[in-house]
Amino acid sequence: MAKRRTKEEQEKKRLLSQGYSECSSCGTLHKPRSRRCGECGALTYSTKRSIYVASAVAILVTASILAYAYYPQEENYIVPPRVVDYSPSGYGAATDAEIRATFNKAMDISSVEDSFSISPSVAGSFSWTGTAMTYTPSGPLVDQTSYTVTVGQGTRDSEGSQLDCVVFTWSFFTGAQPTTRRDVGSGPEDFWITYPTTHPSSGSEVEHPDWVLSALNSGVVMILGHSEGCAPCIQQGSICQSISSANPDITYIDLSAGTDEPDASEAFAAYDPNGGTHYVPLTVVLTWVQSPSGGVAIGWHAWEGVIDLDSLQSWISDAKSHYSENS
Repeated sequence: MAKRRTKEEQEKKRLLSQGYSECSSCGTLHKPRSRRCGECGALTYSTKRSIYVASAVAILVTASILAYAYYPQEENYIVPPRVVDYSPSGYGAATDAEIRATFNKAMDISSVEDSFSISPSVAGSFSWTGTAMTYTPSGPLVDQTSYTVTVGQGTRDSEGSQLDCVVFTWSFFTGAQPTTRRDVGSGPEDFWITYPTTHPSSGSEVEHPDWVLSALNSGVVMILGHSEGCAPCIQQGSICQSISSANPDITYIDLSAGTDEPDASEAFAAYDPNGGTHYVPLTVVLTWVQSPSGGVAIGWHAWEGVIDLDSLQSWISDAKSHYSENS
């Protein structure tokens, strides 16, 4: 009997090695790929496994469909409208210059024209070529005058999206870059001690933050307040970095607006030249100057919007000259 059982075991082992499987219900061996046991009719192991796998896949697919249906989906990024080119800028603008702004996409023309302004005010008319707007003054611009152009917060593209930084502004000057050092005063080409004529608190004293006073102990200070990702902020950031690299003796302070960084909020509150709503980028230059009433005071100048590299470097050079005499 023992010898017979050994042969049966060997035969069973041989069949199992050839792909046969043993029924879990009655123990009968059945051929490979059999769906049911020939003796008791129970489902084979391979059939059960296939059902389990199919069920698991079905559950996962159903769960994925439900998750896609009920959870918010990330919207496609829509490129906002922005000003990609403008003119004139900096110094040396002709008195018969046309003012141009080119956008990155089709615009709602009426919204752009309604939001456009130039200070001092200049009468004129609009024309468009594609995405490029031209404002032609009715008469010559005033010589030796600083102008500020603003594409305002009502500006929309043809699909209704707002300008990337809400407001875009830049300045130009009808005259050559000054060859003499800028004085202390209240005009657009002066270092200021109090708030300038453009500010609601014109003539009032400025409350300088403590961290600015501390930085002024080491030299001229340049501050950039900006937000992340906006086109003019990126442009002005590159300009300020170039200025900082070329003038290692100044203190450059880079502040990101719209965050919990308290210095950024203090800078905008103290140095926005127009007060009211604050727009980015904001660039500030501070130095020590001779006060018209005698003694030494903090002289500063600030710009909302983009100030070109040559103009900003000219202001830094003047600020360093004042600092060397009054620190």
